[in-house]
Amino acid sequence: MTPENARFGAMFESLFQKYPFFRKVPAILCMAIIFKISSMTSADLEGFPHVWDKLAHTCEYATLAGCFCLWWSRGKWSAKTWLKVLIVMGLALAYGCTDEYHQSFVDGRDSSALDLVADTLGGLIGGMVYVLIVWILNRFDPLPSEEYESDDDDAVDAETVEA
Repeated sequence: MTPENARFGAMFESLFQKYPFFRKVPAILCMAIIFKISSMTSADLEGFPHVWDKLAHTCEYATLAGCFCLWWSRGKWSAKTWLKVLIVMGLALAYGCTDEYHQSFVDGRDSSALDLVADTLGGLIGGMVYVLIVWILNRFDPLPSEEYESDDDDAVDAETVEA
């Protein structure tokens, strides 16, 4: 990794540490885009083959899951990885449920259990891709050991506890 890239990555991590809300912004924007697409009537969506609908759902929700993954720092992804993937997949499924409910009120559109399956699969794929990215980054650009964060923010340092 070049020094310029390292400074660029460090800039975002320091921004996220100073303003944790910024970690949520990509997911909020992604959810807004999905909501807008769900608001389109069937006439607006003419020309899209039905088979591609499930692929579109999978890709949308894989992207959303990737945005949900940003809620944790890279150091936190090194602990309880698969639990975080399940959480991200569950969040994608939960938003998929609200999306299907919203879609049931749009002219010419309906709710579908198969869309929820595609949304859940997309959430799983997005989480797994993020795990792969973190694994590659940790392999080729490891974090210093003090940057690995535990999931328990209230953990007490063993050196500060007097026996």
